[in-house]
Amino acid sequence: MIRMTLGIVLLIFMLPMAFADEKLALSIDRVFAGINRDAEPGCVAGVIHNGQYIHKNAYGLANMEHGVPLTSESVFRIGSVSKQFTAMSIAILSERGALDLDADVHEYLPDLMDYGQPVTIRQMVHHISGMGDYDHAAFLKADGSEFRFGNEDYSTIDEFYNMVTKADLNHEPGIQYEYSNLAYFLLAHVIESVSGKTLSEFAEEELFRPLEMGNTLFNDNVDQVIPKRAYGYRKTDVGSWEVFMTNLDYVGDGGVFTTLDDFIKWDQNFYTNQLGKGKRSLIDVVETPHPATIEYTDEGPRNVNYAFGLRINETHGQYMIGHGGSWVSYTAFYNRFPALSMSVVTFCNSLEQSAYDLGSQVAELAVQALTTN
Repeated sequence: MIRMTLGIVLLIFMLPMAFADEKLALSIDRVFAGINRDAEPGCVAGVIHNGQYIHKNAYGLANMEHGVPLTSESVFRIGSVSKQFTAMSIAILSERGALDLDADVHEYLPDLMDYGQPVTIRQMVHHISGMGDYDHAAFLKADGSEFRFGNEDYSTIDEFYNMVTKADLNHEPGIQYEYSNLAYFLLAHVIESVSGKTLSEFAEEELFRPLEMGNTLFNDNVDQVIPKRAYGYRKTDVGSWEVFMTNLDYVGDGGVFTTLDDFIKWDQNFYTNQLGKGKRSLIDVVETPHPATIEYTDEGPRNVNYAFGLRINETHGQYMIGHGGSWVSYTAFYNRFPALSMSVVTFCNSLEQSAYDLGSQVAELAVQALTTN
């Protein structure tokens, strides 16, 4: 009798949360209501709470040619959300004593041009190295025209690395924040120099396999077959759809392919670390911004609070750790709210949808749902 009474009490206690989850799911579905699920590419979205997805849904097609719908198993390219995986690899090598965060990058990559002063690994991780981005003047083709990134021009990883070795600094290192994809591309080569393994190999052994992320990888070979891949699309000027995928193999600044079902395992590792030596101190390192990540704008200086491939902000009235990503047709959004044990993950495979905008709306709904119950 007592056991039955306790069961009834637990059921009554759980009912409000169940109704809240259902209400949240309906609200999130409305955010993606503009996507024609049966006729166009779209997005997947998930809300993680206390280690589980309380909402997980897909909206649109993974492959338009064959009418394959998106699911939580669809594999998306996640752009610069990849940077946290590169940075975690650097942090693991540092924890192991194999790499010195405050060493000059030339110690690991001696063929880089002489910058006239040291540039450290730590500065590169936090985007305060003074290095530039893809618009650097060093990226010219043989005919002197500008190299077009994405799917128009082509260079191998080695050819691109040779171009990057000749790219000088935009400003003195260590004095201000300037987002640099070049720095993270070079970090992939630092990892290879130190470990003897490509970033793809290192991440598989040290990140993805320990976390059982079986459908996640750094794609440094764009010709590789990726089961359940969500293809990328964009609309033409006349309104028809066309495939829009990269032909470049570069990784470090981006290049991770993953799924909603895998990403929750990465998300949960920030709470209970299984990587490196399995210590909380590794997570503390990657979640700690550098004090010099100051960006100077027309409105004045602001602290970007950039850690290891992660931005630290206050969003929707809550402390938030996250990052966005964009490359060719793909956009990705990841916001984690530690005080609520909640995260929002959104991946899209079309330029017609923005994972940033849609994910922000989902995050607002999720924060509101969890703070008003």
